[in-house]
Amino acid sequence: MNYLPLLEKMSYLALLATRLMPWVFGFGIVANTLLSLIPTTAIPEVFNFWDKAQHSISFTILALIGCLAYPKKWRTVCIGLIAYGAAIEIMQATLTTTRFGDVADFIADGIGVVIGISVHAVFIRIYNIRR
Repeated sequence: MNYLPLLEKMSYLALLATRLMPWVFGFGIVANTLLSLIPTTAIPEVFNFWDKAQHSISFTILALIGCLAYPKKWRTVCIGLIAYGAAIEIMQATLTTTRFGDVADFIADGIGVVIGISVHAVFIRIYNIRR
C-alpha cells in the first residue's frame, strides 16, 4: 500500500494548523477580552458557573493555543498572558460599572497559564518519545 498520499495530506493539515494557530490565538484573546468586559447582566446563563474556574479554564486554553501558535516563544507567550490577565483586571476595575478587578481572578489566570504550559510540555514529551 502506498502511504505517500496520506503522509502528504497529513503534512498539509499540519502546515495548515501551524499557520492558523496564531489567528486562533488572536481570536481567543479578542473573545476573552470581550467576555471579560461585557456587563454581567448580558452574560448568557450558561456562563454562570464558578468565576475562578472560568478564569483558569480560559487562560489554560489561551496558554495551550499560544504555545502551539508560537512554540519557540512559549516563555514570551506566558509572560504576555500573565500581563494580559493583570490588564483585564485593571480594565474591569476602571472601564466597567458591573465588573470588579480582583486579585484572586488574576491568581486564577496565572494558575491557568501554568496548567496550559504543563499540558503543552506533556504533549511535546509524549510526541518526542513516540518519534
